[in-house]
Amino acid sequence: MKLFVSYKEGEDEAHHMATKFTVPKGWRPGPVAKLLGFSVDTYNAKHKDHLLNVDEVHFAKKDDDGNFEAIGLEDVVEQVLKTKDEVFIVPGTSNALGDVAQAAADAERKAAEEAEAKRVFAIGKVRCKNFGCNQLFDPDDNPEGGCHHHVSPPFFHDCNKGWTCCPKKSAMDWEDFQKLPTCAVGRHSAEPPKAPPKKEPADDGLGPTKCAPCAPVKSIDGYNKSDEGKSAATGAQSFAKSTGTKAKPKVVRYDDGSFRCQHKGCQAKFHPDDNGPRACSYHYGTPVFHETMKWWGCCPHKKKMDFDAFMAVKGCCVGYHWNGEGDDPEPTERAGAPPPIADDDAEVVEAGDEGFDLG
Repeated sequence: MKLFVSYKEGEDEAHHMATKFTVPKGWRPGPVAKLLGFSVDTYNAKHKDHLLNVDEVHFAKKDDDGNFEAIGLEDVVEQVLKTKDEVFIVPGTSNALGDVAQAAADAERKAAEEAEAKRVFAIGKVRCKNFGCNQLFDPDDNPEGGCHHHVSPPFFHDCNKGWTCCPKKSAMDWEDFQKLPTCAVGRHSAEPPKAPPKKEPADDGLGPTKCAPCAPVKSIDGYNKSDEGKSAATGAQSFAKSTGTKAKPKVVRYDDGSFRCQHKGCQAKFHPDDNGPRACSYHYGTPVFHETMKWWGCCPHKKKMDFDAFMAVKGCCVGYHWNGEGDDPEPTERAGAPPPIADDDAEVVEAGDEGFDLG
């Protein structure tokens, strides 16, 4: 590692120094203090009439904007300097850490303090299970009006996301979905909301009402194989016929050239240059919501009650991120077939034929 060391303080150029030397290999993983001491000794040997005190100067280098950036005594040489850097000896006592290292240490300390504050705040608190809330609350301090939530579960259809209690308000992007206004106010609850009771037919006192015999119901497989089923238009086909295009997920592009992944269970922000055959972990099945349970159709053996836990289920496919343009790339790796599902009356949240957008 070769460095240029300069001292340019004062107007008398006779007191200036500009020299070049190679940093010994054994010094590079060590502290800057040894390098500073050697540089001051080199200067004093050439300027006996203008000696420098190593305790009253420090190293600095210029950043990309031309501003001086202090280097600390405890900074590691090979971490703060690179070959051909110009290092300046400038007045002022050295700090233990330089500007960059101190900023990193301050950021780490702040993150640790915030994490500790969150930990202390969460002591004795539980997470609210009301639809759309998900906040921590103290069971012993749970006043009326503290919880803003929805009264019905979410729906996900094609690229739209919303709440079944507020069907006129939906969003395409996951962040926008989370910002949709709530429709109810009350107390927080640690218990998941119960499914609404099924409506019983009205009893008019005349006993069961008899109706005309119903036509036999065809099975799905039988209908699909019949001439009627083969010629029936799908929702996606009808949409394509009326608009002249195929329904596709909304392509979300950011100013920095990155995109939002449209794979189910991913929705990560990615840049095309960083995309790769193992960049994305996602699901190929549709989400299923049955009473208070939630799971992915491709992973029915991983059922969750909590929505966050459901969203955290690891994807069963690995492959490239997909921004929604063109055809969805085939996964490079897919888990084996999951165990069979036994909930015949589960509500499957269908994604449609052409796309899906769920974070």
